[in-house]
Amino acid sequence: MVKITMNKPASARWTILFLVPILLLTGCWQKPTSTKYITDNQGRALILHGTNSSGNAKHSEGHVPWIQEKDVEQEVVEWGFNFVRFLIFWDGIEPERGVFDKAYLDMVEERVNWYTSRGAYVMLDMHQDVYGYGVGGNGAPEWATELSLMDDFALEFPGGSPWWLEYLDPRVIAAFLNFWGYNTHQYLQDHYILSWQKVAERFKDNPGVIGYDLMNEPYPGDLVSAVALTFEKTRLKDFYDRLIPAIRRVDEDKWIFFEPQSFMINFGVASTLPALSDPRSGEKRLAYAPHAYPLTLHEGVAYNLTDKFNMREWNRNRVKELNRHQAPLIVGEFGGSDDVPGFGEYLDDTLEMYDVMGAGWTYWDNHPGGWGPLDSDLNETPKVNRLVRAYPRAIAGQPIEFSFDVETKVFTLEFAEKEGVTGATEIHLPDRHYPNGWRIQSSDAEGRWGYEWDSHRQILSLTADASVVNHRITVSPAN
Repeated sequence: MVKITMNKPASARWTILFLVPILLLTGCWQKPTSTKYITDNQGRALILHGTNSSGNAKHSEGHVPWIQEKDVEQEVVEWGFNFVRFLIFWDGIEPERGVFDKAYLDMVEERVNWYTSRGAYVMLDMHQDVYGYGVGGNGAPEWATELSLMDDFALEFPGGSPWWLEYLDPRVIAAFLNFWGYNTHQYLQDHYILSWQKVAERFKDNPGVIGYDLMNEPYPGDLVSAVALTFEKTRLKDFYDRLIPAIRRVDEDKWIFFEPQSFMINFGVASTLPALSDPRSGEKRLAYAPHAYPLTLHEGVAYNLTDKFNMREWNRNRVKELNRHQAPLIVGEFGGSDDVPGFGEYLDDTLEMYDVMGAGWTYWDNHPGGWGPLDSDLNETPKVNRLVRAYPRAIAGQPIEFSFDVETKVFTLEFAEKEGVTGATEIHLPDRHYPNGWRIQSSDAEGRWGYEWDSHRQILSLTADASVVNHRITVSPAN
């Protein structure tokens, strides 16, 4: 309990009153009643850290991301990321109605293998922003853009306007409304589903492809249902109820990642999306993949109380939704510019929150410049030292909690034995945070636990005493 006495000068009282909301809006994050985790083929709980690859593919020739194999080596080996959200596009898969581009999927597979051959997992994200190429966005091909009577109506936004204002363009509204209007334009969703089935056919046997993100940032089209939050309970739920079984007819095993409506929910508002069903035999493999963007920081304003409030509401509402969906949490996008005052503090707060929630994440995005971890000359930006952190990549048991203190560099992990889980617990310990080495302690008795160290990949593989129910590991700088 915090006790505040008010027998102080007026200026001190006002200082305390100002600080109290700040204290209440930082730390003390909530977590689900029973946190769920994506698991590997050994039953180990996976904590997934990585980037989106890549935003430049939205408008590059052939939808090819900028990365080369050496860039993947940097992400996976030097930075220790074990995950990527790889952007794919309906326009690339089915550029003409009923014509599926094998060469595009070959290109995707080549780059996916750059990650998987290095031990990283890949989530394929069917990306769209502002619907598609026929209305100035990305994602849907022109042939799948039904505008009805809005062909000749378009809004021109002044230079420098936020890109998301384009969602107010009448043509964009019409394109979305027609896509969601399954009774009147059934072929649109049917072909979207066919495209996903082609992707699943290609990657179902690749164990490194962990799953499929069904649609990036779903948007209803009309602002009324977006604000009223009726879209999720009706058209979006119906869409997922068609798409998930269709993918399962091709691939029964991979994880399927689903997103709520993006508008407002990215900022922390509660989602109304009902729980979804997974027709696969055995336990469902559905993972919740919302995005997180504090309102003002997203637009380049210094990290402030509004953002902290957004994050607090995001945390509380996502926890309620995780309890409803009974699914693991993977945050598909978050990010910002190092030039925004307080951005480092925002990252520390955000990553701490994700750790408490047991979440995986992919930072937006890895393209050099702008918000990226590299500048235009391919030098690291300041955010890399925060994104690259000590974390448990794979936990051979049931996670209880884990944390990394960015100031002291102390990492802690507590987990319990779990029947059927095999293999070692893997912990990434970045050299940049332990330049003089590290020391490790375990709650297990001496001689009953051990570890191996891979100095090249900066991965500690730990074996615990299976006769002990709970294990607590602490890693701290050697000095």
